[in-house]
Amino acid sequence: MSAGFQDITIVDLDVHKTTWSRVHSSMRTLYLKLSREPDQAWSRFFFEERASRVELKRHGLWIEEGYIVFDCLLDDVDNYHLPDIRQSVTYANNKSRELAEARRAESERAREDTQIEQQELAALRARIRGGEESESAHPDLTPPAPPVDTPPPAPAASSIETEFEERRKDWRTRFRIALAQASRKKESDRDNN
Repeated sequence: MSAGFQDITIVDLDVHKTTWSRVHSSMRTLYLKLSREPDQAWSRFFFEERASRVELKRHGLWIEEGYIVFDCLLDDVDNYHLPDIRQSVTYANNKSRELAEARRAESERAREDTQIEQQELAALRARIRGGEESESAHPDLTPPAPPVDTPPPAPAASSIETEFEERRKDWRTRFRIALAQASRKKESDRDNN
């Protein structure tokens, strides 16, 4: 059983609520007490399962204030109605458990995504606060030496950040090489004219 969902069970027959059925004078309306009030998804799964099967003895069934209420002949309850209703309850519990697990997994994924984003933002903030100078201020191929009193940059918080940093350095190097080549070509063109 998943921690995110607690099964709903039939716990009692409320004899005091039993009334004459409106369907037929020989029938009764019975109230099966549930272990707790079902939510909308559970009720939808319950009725979805019932709609997938045909039972000739069914006359009317609804969920009301923590009860499954149905019209029946008392002689048919043990052999037809209880097994039929219990099958629908089991199905609704299983589907609700799956739904709760899917929601928990989605929530966990969203939490992980948020943590990764927070780490990336923290690393970006650290780089910005570290005062990295703009690459355009240094068009030569060699990066400027860091000032002596500046502490070394903090290690990357995750492999994603490390990979990002390596790619950034690679692109920075490519940019500087392309800029230097463009400058040389421009000077060469100017000298030839």
